[in-house]
Amino acid sequence: MDDELMNKVNQIRVWKPDINISIDNPVGWRLIGQGKQGAVFQIDEKRCVKIYYQKKNCKRELHALKLGNKAGICPYLYFWGSQYIVMEYLTSPSLFDYLQENGMSMKLAEKIVMLLDTFAEVGFNRFDHSARHIFVMPGEDLKIIDVVHVIKSTPVVFPLKLLSDMGDYAADFLTYVSKISPDWYDIWVNHDDFELLRLKL
Repeated sequence: MDDELMNKVNQIRVWKPDINISIDNPVGWRLIGQGKQGAVFQIDEKRCVKIYYQKKNCKRELHALKLGNKAGICPYLYFWGSQYIVMEYLTSPSLFDYLQENGMSMKLAEKIVMLLDTFAEVGFNRFDHSARHIFVMPGEDLKIIDVVHVIKSTPVVFPLKLLSDMGDYAADFLTYVSKISPDWYDIWVNHDDFELLRLKL
């Protein structure tokens, strides 16, 4: 573990005085994302650090990241503390951006279905993951970030956010899924939220 790196991580403060996250970043690392749980900073071309304002969220996400790492669907973990995680910095395009450039294909649809199947295999039960938090690696393999809430007390089987993020390509995806995985297709088209999706698209 790099002592200089640890010192810099410990200088950054993330807290939540009201509904928004506040940040004090004296080390000058580039802020690449922030949300309800904390903020993410780029350390170098290979690593980033997510700093949480609550220890419970760090613990929850670390658990999910470790499960995802075993299956190769989450960023590589370098090291962590009670309120931060240093992990692989993904430079590949998000699924949201990738679709704008390349559209939907049978191969990509198969990779997305495989990803959702892997969720179930590792113990994730929230299948509604934003396309902005799914990254398309070389060969169209997929990795995900923002996994704080992928394990829920009640499963979320309908991927409303994922399909909505696909925009015009959602219909193509569903057509492919009907052939790739009839089980997922039947679950989704018979779900109460399917009509809500039709209104969004």
